Amino acid sequence: MAEYTDDEAGRSRRIVEGLLSEEQPRADLQQGLSIVDIEQDSKEFLGDLEILSLIGTDVPALRVGEDGLVPVSLSMLSLDPFRRGASRRPLPPFFLRDPREYYYYALRGEGKPYEGFETISAEEARTNFIRRATDFLALRIAAIRGIKGGGPSDPPKSILNMLQRSGGSRTSVPGCSFSVTANTYGLRVFWSGAYYVTGNYFGHPTFPTVGVLQSGIYIFGVDGGAYGNVIQWDTSAICRLPGKPSVHVNY
Repeated sequence: MAEYTDDEAGRSRRIVEGLLSEEQPRADLQQGLSIVDIEQDSKEFLGDLEILSLIGTDVPALRVGEDGLVPVSLSMLSLDPFRRGASRRPLPPFFLRDPREYYYYALRGEGKPYEGFETISAEEARTNFIRRATDFLALRIAAIRGIKGGGPSDPPKSILNMLQRSGGSRTSVPGCSFSVTANTYGLRVFWSGAYYVTGNYFGHPTFPTVGVLQSGIYIFGVDGGAYGNVIQWDTSAICRLPGKPSVHVNY
């Protein structure tokens, strides 16, 4: 499995910090590297911080492995903006224009929107996002170097054709064939980068579930069956790709 160099870590950090900056510099990306997922997560994370700053509340987080807390997307919370009353009114029109308004209105209500999560300050959330996303991206860059003969790496199992970044050109990206098993049959599987918890559909049913992911560090969760539509994250089911081609989720 490829390990990244200090230079690769530095390049990765500059890209991640650029995505979280107001200037959003257009870094040149090497062939074979796609950061669309990190770019999308960065944009969503900044939106979360804006909403939470307006409300004056901390950032939801999950403890992933032994390496601290990871910020959680507001989209992972079970929110009902009308929980104060018994009536079920339709969403006001402004919710359709800007989803940030939905979260702002919902989080100001009563109840426990962070139930099942810990919380961290916005500053700690940003620091952890940068540190973990840098690790995630540096591993991806190292994997590309490895398959080009610049270092040891497991050979890619698949090639994906992806945008390098939003609105950019496409490139052939090395992919890793991967499978997920669980204690329960018939569940849906979701993945997230281990720097910001979001629910990205991987496949179903858990028999096992097979798919392809880019190199990186991931966690996995499941929903369906007794769990309904609430994703259950197994924060000990951490996978570094390329590497071991399977993981087991304890649900």
